[in-house]
Amino acid sequence: MITLNKVILVGALSALANSQYTQASCATQYDFYIDTRTTFNYDQIKSQGQQTHIRLFGLITIKEAEHNDENGWWALKADNVRAGSGQFASELESYTLPFAFKLTPQGLISDFWFPTQLSKQAQDQLKGLAYYFQFQRNPETQLKLEQDTLGQYTATYIFENDKIQLNKQAYQLHNAKQEALQTIKIASSGHEVTPNTCFFSLRQGQETLLFSGKSQSLNLKTKQRYQFAPAKQAYPSSLFSLPNDLSSWPTNNKSLSEEVLAQLARSLQQFVLENDLTQTPAYNLAKQLAQFDAVIGTLSDVFLKQQLSDSAQMRLFNGLGQLDSANSQLLLGRLLIEAEKDPLMQFRALRALSQGRNPFSPELSSLLKEQIETGFSSLDSEVTSSFYMTIGAMLNGRQPNQQAQKLHDALSEQLSIETDNRTQSALITGLGNSRNEQHFEQIDSFVNDSNRSVQKASFRALGMLKTTQAYESLEKQLAKPTHNNQVALLGALANYQLKPAASDAVLAIAVNNLDEEHRYAAIKTLATQNDQAGIKKMLKSALRSETSKRNFQAIVELIHNQDSSAQN
Repeated sequence: MITLNKVILVGALSALANSQYTQASCATQYDFYIDTRTTFNYDQIKSQGQQTHIRLFGLITIKEAEHNDENGWWALKADNVRAGSGQFASELESYTLPFAFKLTPQGLISDFWFPTQLSKQAQDQLKGLAYYFQFQRNPETQLKLEQDTLGQYTATYIFENDKIQLNKQAYQLHNAKQEALQTIKIASSGHEVTPNTCFFSLRQGQETLLFSGKSQSLNLKTKQRYQFAPAKQAYPSSLFSLPNDLSSWPTNNKSLSEEVLAQLARSLQQFVLENDLTQTPAYNLAKQLAQFDAVIGTLSDVFLKQQLSDSAQMRLFNGLGQLDSANSQLLLGRLLIEAEKDPLMQFRALRALSQGRNPFSPELSSLLKEQIETGFSSLDSEVTSSFYMTIGAMLNGRQPNQQAQKLHDALSEQLSIETDNRTQSALITGLGNSRNEQHFEQIDSFVNDSNRSVQKASFRALGMLKTTQAYESLEKQLAKPTHNNQVALLGALANYQLKPAASDAVLAIAVNNLDEEHRYAAIKTLATQNDQAGIKKMLKSALRSETSKRNFQAIVELIHNQDSSAQN
């Protein structure tokens, strides 16, 4: 057998100080494995941290590419990619799409090119493979800052003999404020590269990362080991048959054969039913589900026929929500309708959809629009209301597109013809949750509604909008001598910084109102204000006459917080 070592990888190692990232015409293949162990803990759970172990292995082909007359483009394709978790192993089709990346003269990746539209999840999956081919070769032009799919990081290099030692020092996550995991620390990092005229004759390393979530309640630890070595045997990758010019690559999505889809569906069923899904964090589960995205809709029966335990079902819903592909969106949307006699499942589907940040797919948008127009059906009225409210929250949380605007319009049009007070309240809340000022006038038209629930919903929605118009409308309501929805009104005003007259009016309620619920709502609103001049003194006086323990504590906390702020 003629090996690639003899055919492609022959050649002396370049002198590191004088070499560029590659000059020769290169087309090479590597066997690889990536071994990842994850431990996660929630602070409130005192049991030992749960663990997962995934071993990814396969073959990578890489060759030079041409794109827009630019230098540095490389085409990459993975083949025979398999993942093992315990005794389970399956082929991962999602890793095998050919794509390209661009290297700068320093050896860092500056751009990617994909032959078809992919979700961010799918792109990051492929990008992760490319980043193993990123490393700096010239110590004289070394840059301190690099990046990968997680974020930006600083790195140190040691150039010694024919090897490069690379160690990452500190990470800064992409979009940390919007993610469940917000900080990352590097517990250990060690990478060794033996470069050659193409990329390397060997790359191996290990890394341990510590992730922390909001309020430190979620903590993750990942330990990864990997190795990329020249392929032991040549493989007839389809990448070799693709032209070097990326513009000549086919860009249409080639449909998988029925046989491949059937096998993929069987593998998905095996993965879901034969593994303890509760042992895998949802974000890891989403990554594993990505490989089955083409047949993700076949999971419908797994839910509807209750083939999973309650806890496993919740975890699967969570994973699908974080996968957030067009296919997973459609599956969750269909479950909303098909599980109409199972309100709990409908609620879980709604929660899963609310996790997504990708744009609405046309299919999900059409499905939700139809349900808005015809009336969403559930045995639980609370779930019915949640349907409209959640759509509004999704409009705020997802990237805006034409499909989103269709849902904005559908909610608005349905509210204009709706006569049921409960549904009206839910639709108004949905518009408020969208936080889109295009709905101000329609929401504001309900502030004097005779139905208390509808009026309350309009107040809360105006509070969510956080616009000048919305504040002025709420301030006018505060000027009324008596109000049936004063608690809701005060809660909405807590989202704003009050003007002096409004602040005085709220302070008067906090001190003089005979209803302890009203006083409490006013105190909580005052606690949100930046300007505390006069408020603390009046509330200190009110402590003598306050009869409610809860209100008394709220005043003490307000005064204490302001004193602490002043000292700081």
